[in-house]
Amino acid sequence: MSEKRYPKEIILKDRKEVILKILDHEDREKLLDFYKSMDLSFKWYLKEDPSDAAVLEKWLKRQKEGRAFAIIALYNDKIVGHACLLKRLYGARKHIGRLRIMVAKEFTHKQLGTWMIFDLTKRAMEMGLERIRIDFVVGIDDYAINSVRKLDFIKEGLLKDYIQDENGNYHDYQIMVKQLHNGWSDF
Repeated sequence: MSEKRYPKEIILKDRKEVILKILDHEDREKLLDFYKSMDLSFKWYLKEDPSDAAVLEKWLKRQKEGRAFAIIALYNDKIVGHACLLKRLYGARKHIGRLRIMVAKEFTHKQLGTWMIFDLTKRAMEMGLERIRIDFVVGIDDYAINSVRKLDFIKEGLLKDYIQDENGNYHDYQIMVKQLHNGWSDF
C-alpha cells in the first residue's frame, strides 16, 4: 500500500527538493502554521477555515477513520503543500473520491500540485475508487484547471455565478472528474 512509499523526495521544476509524507498528528502545529500564514484570498474557497485548530483536528480524525488520506509537502522542514483524498464509506458516492490541494504561493507553478495529484491518484486506485473529482473557481484557479486537464480530468459541470469571493464578487464553479483504471496506464 501507499504508506510504504513515504516519505519520498521529489524534485520540482525549479530544482528544489521537497519531501512528501503522510500527514500525522505530529504535523498538526506545522499544518496550522501553513494555513495561518496563507493569504485569506488563497484559502477563502475552502468549505472550512483551516486556520482553526478544531477544523484540523476534524481532518486528522477523518484520516484515522479511513475517510481521508492526506499528504504534506515539506521544504526545509516547513509545510509548503497539503493534499487530501476524501472518500465516503457508505452510499451512492462511495466509488468517487474528492481531491483537495493547497500549495504555498511561493511553490505554485512548480509542479508540486501535479506531484501530489499523481500520489493521490495512485492511492485512489489502490482504494478501488472509480473516479476522482476536483472542484475549481473559474478566474481564480485557471492555471490549475489547465494543469489537471493535461492529466485527463474532464469538465463535468459548471455552476454559473455560484461562488462568492471575499469581496462579494461571483465566480463560476467548475467540477472536473478523472476516470480511474486498475493501473498507471491512463497517464
